[in-house]
Amino acid sequence: MTKKINCLWSKKKQDDAGLYWLPLMQHLIDTMAVMDFLWDEWLGDGQKDLIIRSMTNRQREKAKQVALFLAAVHDIGKATPAFQLMKSYGHSNDVDFELREKIESVFPGISNIELPSREKTHHSIAGEFLLSKYGVNNSLSVIVGAHHGKPIDSSIELDNQNYYKSNYYEKESENDIAHQQWCKLQSRILQWALKESGFINVEDLPSFNQIGQVILSGLLIMADWIASNETYFPLISIDEDGIEDQESRNEYAYEMWKYENSSNLWKPHESLDIASIYMKRFNFSPREIQLKLAEVINICNEPGIFIVEAPMGVGKTEASLIAAEYLAEKTGRNGIFFGLPTQATSNGIFPRIKHWLQSVKDDEQNTLSLRLVHGKAYLNDEFRSLASEIYDEEDKGNIVVNEWFSGRKTSVLDDFVVGTVDQFLLTALKQKHLALRHLGFSKKVVIIDEVHAYDAYMSQYLYEAIRWMGAYHVPVIIMSATLPKDKRIDLIKNYLGGMGTDIKVLKHLKDNLDTEAYPLITYTDGSIATCIDDFQKVENKTIKINKMEEDELVANVCEYYQEGGVIGVIVNTVKKSQMLAEEFITKLGVDAVELLHSGFIATERVEKEQELLREIGKNGNRPKRRIIIGTQVIEQSLDIDFDVLFTDLAPIDLLIQRIGRLHRHNIERPKKWQNPEVFIIGTNENLDFDEGSMCVYGGYLLAKTQAYLPNEIRIPNDISHLVQAVYGTEEPRYDDERKVKYENYEEQHQNFINNQKKKALNYRIGNPILKDRLSKKSSLIGWLHNSSASETEEKAYAQVRDSDETIEIIALKQCEDGYRIFSKQEEISCGLLEDERIAKEIAKQTLILPRALTQPYNITRTIEELEKYNLNKLAYWQESSWLKGALGIIFDDNNQFILNGFKLTYNKTYGIQCERVK
Repeated sequence: MTKKINCLWSKKKQDDAGLYWLPLMQHLIDTMAVMDFLWDEWLGDGQKDLIIRSMTNRQREKAKQVALFLAAVHDIGKATPAFQLMKSYGHSNDVDFELREKIESVFPGISNIELPSREKTHHSIAGEFLLSKYGVNNSLSVIVGAHHGKPIDSSIELDNQNYYKSNYYEKESENDIAHQQWCKLQSRILQWALKESGFINVEDLPSFNQIGQVILSGLLIMADWIASNETYFPLISIDEDGIEDQESRNEYAYEMWKYENSSNLWKPHESLDIASIYMKRFNFSPREIQLKLAEVINICNEPGIFIVEAPMGVGKTEASLIAAEYLAEKTGRNGIFFGLPTQATSNGIFPRIKHWLQSVKDDEQNTLSLRLVHGKAYLNDEFRSLASEIYDEEDKGNIVVNEWFSGRKTSVLDDFVVGTVDQFLLTALKQKHLALRHLGFSKKVVIIDEVHAYDAYMSQYLYEAIRWMGAYHVPVIIMSATLPKDKRIDLIKNYLGGMGTDIKVLKHLKDNLDTEAYPLITYTDGSIATCIDDFQKVENKTIKINKMEEDELVANVCEYYQEGGVIGVIVNTVKKSQMLAEEFITKLGVDAVELLHSGFIATERVEKEQELLREIGKNGNRPKRRIIIGTQVIEQSLDIDFDVLFTDLAPIDLLIQRIGRLHRHNIERPKKWQNPEVFIIGTNENLDFDEGSMCVYGGYLLAKTQAYLPNEIRIPNDISHLVQAVYGTEEPRYDDERKVKYENYEEQHQNFINNQKKKALNYRIGNPILKDRLSKKSSLIGWLHNSSASETEEKAYAQVRDSDETIEIIALKQCEDGYRIFSKQEEISCGLLEDERIAKEIAKQTLILPRALTQPYNITRTIEELEKYNLNKLAYWQESSWLKGALGIIFDDNNQFILNGFKLTYNKTYGIQCERVK
């Protein structure tokens, strides 16, 4: 039997150096070694506790044994004729022939058999089927079935495996010798796995609920991927039968892993007192809200979710980082995830978190890893400098970028992650390898900032992700300046619901949490939810609110420009921002105006943001006068400071965010703007709002905001009252024809919300099931049923944001001998395949096409034209790892390009502009 097992292969390849393979048993041994290392050195105490809580009998010593068992048995489905007769991916006939000879020596004639529907018995479901057949409980067999990223959708799939017996045993009949030999061989592997992991028989194996199944599934996928890395665990020559020195093999793999991933497990020990830790981390004493958040965490027995509602500029970021330290120590977590609404906000916060982590690292005398995760992370200078630094083996106590966690699906497994909130929302999207994402988040304290910015559709994913964090007992910190109280209650309700809190408790949450107090900290300790609202009164900043007609805007801004100061103009659409910029430049000159929106080449947008921060950010070198025009990218990203603000009407929470960019810092200002003023454009007594604003926000929230908009806003005093008024149930009263219009807006809004919720349900995972119910089993089976077909991260991001389809291209400019990037003169079309730096530079020049080209009726044609153009002009890009799959556009000497009936014009001042070709 040993000879039969040793002839089975798990991996094989052929290259210029020769023929290679890896015996199945060797891969199982390697995976066990990885799992042993991951359990001891990577998995945190909080994760181990949640696995133990999910077990029957909750026997701590058996938890690791089960993980080792899963590693040892995960590829038992490869011990079948269906897998062993598979051809190699590269159709390497020589290596296939050699391995066929090996198996023919113990199963004569097997090469000649024809197997039906081999694709129906993939080795993952084959493993689940075999383990179930041999008596392993379903909570463990389903994990093996899911180790390639997706559990089966229904137990019927498992039952149907009985129709393909020859795929499993070579012969259908149980009386056939070959059939019996395969059964013995599979059983032998199972018995070996049980023995190696410390179990006597399958009855000794504990069961796990759905929560434990998800985390163990993620852990098994991670172990399998590492064990399949040929850098760590090389294949052996086809002439070799196995590994003689397993200990040396394990040590080599361990050293290679540590070389590429040199950070250590962060285990925060008992922290300093609150005042001392603030002084050590940030060199200042804690403010009241920072102090109270830390104090309440320290008295919690079972800390859960913490919602901090406070105005901009009170230090919520620092409060959350210190809170994360205390929570990590209390709950056995080993990292943080810090999520923000946009790439720009993520970039902005990254240096502050790096500074905090440097201080933490100094305490630990440890090497810790920090990662920035979003589509343009490679444009962030701070992250790129981290990623480019190399440390030798003697280097201790650094912040590094771990290499193994650089992949699209492994990045959230790293310990300290800063990124867009999409990364967190994706924990609720049905997508392959979702268990890996859950494994990553189960290890961390989760911090989500600026929650006000999420719409109804995104909220469905946010609530579900929060519910799963409750199931994992993962501490969550939510921060907001403008949070509707219904959303506050829903966040708490979902977290407690995930923990399995009694439904009677959930029904009475509103009684305790229905308050307009501000600032406010709402938190859970076990199943109890409490609010803290006894904060000292602070001095209000009073902002005068003026309403201005649209046709008065340009003349007034030009007049005010002469008086000096930095004038902010925030509008709701890119097209409007470009039109205004053109008007102001015509009247005042190009040096008077700066424009920022999403329609710039990525590198140029980053440069524009950095220049704005240098000029009108904190301690900036402010110009005497300047007009800054922008869209929503300004309201929720940049720490910039206007002397006066002109803004389109927008929902009240977003208006308050925009106002937060007004008189942000204590600096000297022009005489006219000693007191903060805002001019609101686009209000209308007849509720006839700007078409672009209606398209973005709808009439209902615009009408409610207009109705409750006062003549002055006192910040922070009025923030909560205004937000609750606009998002609450009380409606403004109209007695004339506006009543019908308003009610139509209200109906459209409610229909939109309902449709958004319904749409989200199609792609969102279900609630965590902590124990079996009559209607649903606590199982992974069906967890990703009807999962999103989107395999790319970009499409998944669009899925959780419900954003319109967008097309991102690489924008280049024609030059005499080829093409160049817009910001430089040298030609770069030659040599990109030889020089990775050139390809990487080209890959940074991304640009989102205008929406006119990506409407449902023309997006397919747009893509087809782009693909045809690229096949003709840029086909060789597909040979570059940086450019493969990218679509490029080479603008002509006039910076123009014709695409699908539209003329695109790119301008460094205005960005991308689009007009239909006549």
